[in-house]
Amino acid sequence: MAYVGETGLQRKTLQEVRLEIEQALKNVFGVSFETSVDSPNGLLISQLSLSISNIWELAQEVYISRDPAQASGVTLDWIAALSGLSRKEATACRVGAMLYTEEASADIPAGSLAMRQRGSLEFALDEAVSIDREACQELMIYDNGSAKSTAYVFHFTFGDVTLNNSTSSANLNVLQTAIIAAGGTAVMPTGTVDGGLKVTVDGSTVGITGAMPEDFIIRAGMPGDFTATSTGVQTCEVGELDSIPVAVTGWDAVYNYSAGIPGTARETDTELRVRRAAAVRSIQARGTDASIAAHLIEEVTGVTAASVTSNRTMSTDADGRPPKSFEVLVAGGSDQDIAQNIWENQPSGIQSYGNTSVEITDGEGAGQVISFSRAQARYLWLKITYQRYTEEQAPTEAEIKAALVNWAAQEYQLGVDVITQRVMQGLYGVQGIGNAFAQAAITDTPDGTPTYGSAVDVIPIGNAQYASLIADRITLVLET
Repeated sequence: MAYVGETGLQRKTLQEVRLEIEQALKNVFGVSFETSVDSPNGLLISQLSLSISNIWELAQEVYISRDPAQASGVTLDWIAALSGLSRKEATACRVGAMLYTEEASADIPAGSLAMRQRGSLEFALDEAVSIDREACQELMIYDNGSAKSTAYVFHFTFGDVTLNNSTSSANLNVLQTAIIAAGGTAVMPTGTVDGGLKVTVDGSTVGITGAMPEDFIIRAGMPGDFTATSTGVQTCEVGELDSIPVAVTGWDAVYNYSAGIPGTARETDTELRVRRAAAVRSIQARGTDASIAAHLIEEVTGVTAASVTSNRTMSTDADGRPPKSFEVLVAGGSDQDIAQNIWENQPSGIQSYGNTSVEITDGEGAGQVISFSRAQARYLWLKITYQRYTEEQAPTEAEIKAALVNWAAQEYQLGVDVITQRVMQGLYGVQGIGNAFAQAAITDTPDGTPTYGSAVDVIPIGNAQYASLIADRITLVLET
């Protein structure tokens, strides 16, 4: 008998197995052979039938494991491998930051830890960073009690600057003007470094030599890359990497001026099935919009989303793309890996365009500049007014906020609008919540002032943007 036919595997049920065994025994021992379920023979037949039925169930599981729509776990991994794909493992959040020292020089070893206070998430320095006060990327100058009408001399590498302020203006403001006049660049950044003056030189290193002026604190800074010590859906917004949990000699401060690349969770079976189906349709092609995006998602570690828009006309389009160019919008992954992958899959002779440019080396050893765009964060604020459901254990505020943050990290991918009522899905992820409603707001900076709308608002998010939520931007109002 053929057990696999045009309609698939013909699995026998437990009852069919039992009837076959009973009939076989009666064929051997006669029709009077006792097979009732409560007889000794019947009990033995029941156990034998169950074992054989389990084998049929195993056969069915092996059979359907060949179907991408039904396979799961490692068998789905094997099916994906036949198409040259592998399941995406969880990745860790990565962020670039500036490391500072007040010493003349400092060597910060690889593996040194910085911390994001939210959730006490630690980040390890990828590679060692050496800081030299006489040749660094930036200098931070803080007023530590300087006096008016006192001569302070700063021996910068671009020239000496003397501060002798007799006006009512703050000394750092006067120093800023003098530095710019001497050929340097000086700005007052916001964030953890409030109150400090950042000194740089366009296109070159900056430094300060000789005796340091008294009444000022001077920090030399060099950039470094950090990776979270644990994988999963985590973010690091501007200014969040700001503390050093384990002291390192000469390392006095750290600060990230740009948001990090979010970490990701391990790819689920459903996500892998969808990605495999899309990849089978487009991964073999090269040079098309769909294939460039597909190759990025399939081949670059950490890339969570990618899309490509081309301008095939002979004039600049409404979004600023030059004629005969294409723009790749990508989330996650390293800049260098993304640029290399775009170069390998882009159409020949067509210009790449975007807000990020990286130089890669082509197969002949020549440098090529590849441009693409990074998604822009929009900062989401939530105000939740709720009542407790007394028949369930009351949640803590920390539990409610954690549920909302985790939900938002999955919900708000590129271009996903904020539907205020949908926030309830994340809220009811914890028990103990009764009647509730949400209000939402979006700001362009993480420390902006939110203007909350109504519970039925839909806040549009552009295709090149995503909504970012952290616990500090959630306000909970408990009604009794």
